[in-house]
Amino acid sequence: MNRQHLSPLMTPDTTCKDTCTAAAVQQKEAPDWPYIERELTRSLEKHVKIRLTVDTPHGTVQLRGFVTVINTYLKEIKLREEDDWQWIRFEDIQSVHI
Repeated sequence: MNRQHLSPLMTPDTTCKDTCTAAAVQQKEAPDWPYIERELTRSLEKHVKIRLTVDTPHGTVQLRGFVTVINTYLKEIKLREEDDWQWIRFEDIQSVHI
């Protein structure tokens, strides 16, 4: 007998059609938080320059700089760019690249 292992979020529901598909797409596009956390910490501790893909009210932008502060209480980081800095909320971060 084949048993299918399902996570609690993926329980079969025969009543929804479009909403289940949209939820599955959103779940696939979710950021890889363990990786993002490692790279932000690495930038902070070893002064490694990173490139962030961030959602803003004006669309998605890419920022490049060093993490100087990780504030876990307010859930944000301080990114130092060339001659400027800004606070970026965790929820706005889509990806991190070295």
